Amino acid sequence: MKVYTAPITHRPERDGTVVDSAHVPFYLAMEHSAAAWRSLLVEACGDLLHPGDLGVVDVSATFTRELFVGEVHTEVELIRLGTSSLGFRVVIHQHGVAGAVITTVLARLAADRKTSVPLSAAQRAALESVLAA
Repeated sequence: MKVYTAPITHRPERDGTVVDSAHVPFYLAMEHSAAAWRSLLVEACGDLLHPGDLGVVDVSATFTRELFVGEVHTEVELIRLGTSSLGFRVVIHQHGVAGAVITTVLARLAADRKTSVPLSAAQRAALESVLAA
């Protein structure tokens, strides 16, 4: 498991206005989760497997408490490694309490992005080095 510490902050709205609410909406937590699994993927695989080579198959999120802008501790781990797919679990903690658990399943896509293709032996080896027991 890898732990990242970083702030969650609002980004400007599409019209450029600044959000002043302290509440973190679900989509901001989902973006934070995606940044966490991408970081672990890059650390584990380097140039062997890029996030852009993957397509989202499933995303599941459970929120157990409200999250607010500010510092969070994010645990990310690879929990599943299939033939062409992989699954990450991200837990976002704030003030020592888990506020969200987000699970994302991704598949390695062919160049046409219409079908999945198996992970290579080198990709599998790199991913197995971070696979949760």
